[in-house]
Amino acid sequence: MIVLGMHPYPWHDDQISDTMRSMTKAFSGVRPVFINPSVGFSRAQKENYALRFRWTSVEDEAVHVCTRPLETVPASFGLGKVKHRWTLRQLNGFIASILGEDWRRESLLYVSSGGIAQSYETAEALGAPLMALDILDDNLAFPGISPREKAMLEAFFAALLARSAVATVVSDYLYQKLANQQPEKIKLLPNGVDVRRYSYCPDYSKEIAELRGLERPLIGFVGAITSWIDLELLLKIADRMAKGTLVMAGPVVQEAISRDLFARLTDHPRVAFTGPVPPQRVPHFLHQFDVLLLPRNYAPHSLASDPLKLYEYMATGKPVLSTALPSALRFRDAIYVGQGHEEVIALLEKALFDWSPERSQKCRDAVAAMTWENRAKTLLEWVEAAAPARRLH
Repeated sequence: MIVLGMHPYPWHDDQISDTMRSMTKAFSGVRPVFINPSVGFSRAQKENYALRFRWTSVEDEAVHVCTRPLETVPASFGLGKVKHRWTLRQLNGFIASILGEDWRRESLLYVSSGGIAQSYETAEALGAPLMALDILDDNLAFPGISPREKAMLEAFFAALLARSAVATVVSDYLYQKLANQQPEKIKLLPNGVDVRRYSYCPDYSKEIAELRGLERPLIGFVGAITSWIDLELLLKIADRMAKGTLVMAGPVVQEAISRDLFARLTDHPRVAFTGPVPPQRVPHFLHQFDVLLLPRNYAPHSLASDPLKLYEYMATGKPVLSTALPSALRFRDAIYVGQGHEEVIALLEKALFDWSPERSQKCRDAVAAMTWENRAKTLLEWVEAAAPARRLH
């Protein structure tokens, strides 16, 4: 199982969880090789990457983690194209050095839409005969893509879809959009969650330093603060709160959000930003909050998503309040879902005061079988059905 990491999250990233790393850890009965996506010159410098001229790998809990050469070489003065060609030219031989010369006969290349260009180029470089594509977002609808770049990415995406034995989509929104293109291979496969990790344990009752002194109730969000977060809704919630604190825990992608709205939020007396939260600490944060908020907007790339955070929230059994994403509407009998700003704000009081043990159990039951292990098993079964001569687990 050769997995291309989801751009821009290498194996060691400790700011956020993602589907590709979670799936790599969940596969059973296969030998996983994880290819780190390129992190870029700036991050490589910041994290003190060594200058290496060849691919390298380390083994982490039975996963071969592979890192690209020349990560500390800048892309300026044409060096980007040079290092790109050098990196891809070496990849085939490097995979063969790990898995043997006949690796294509027994391997599956598993890539995602999180970095369409890297997925396409990796598939081309490896020439893998069996491939699965995991479509995790409507990546072509992300803001900031120029018309020229979009045309190139659309061509790459079409090629990936054609090459794949199976292409999974995480939301019904994506299924409705893509199923008519390749109806025989597009399959709906929502994201997963580590249920045990997010279930309550006594340690989660201990105070967290970042939350010390904040007035309760704590209305909390954990995740990336980026283009799909509804900052206007957050401001309205903060303005209406007579008491308590709106806590935003996660990395801020400054270039993807409104500077004005973000500045107003950071200055608001009822809003606290904690900064990035390592994934291993996320369950503790969630169990400290009184309401778990999913403030997604209705941009196309947001509507198409299936946020990991939704399942993590539900696995805690804590009160969950979300905007009306299609992925959230599936669970409206277990969580609170508001269509517009006013309905979300009105439901906040219900989430604080009307949450019941029965509703908490409904939440946990709804995601109990949505484990990463079950998701990985289903993906492999679909691939084997599409390529019956191959056995992968």
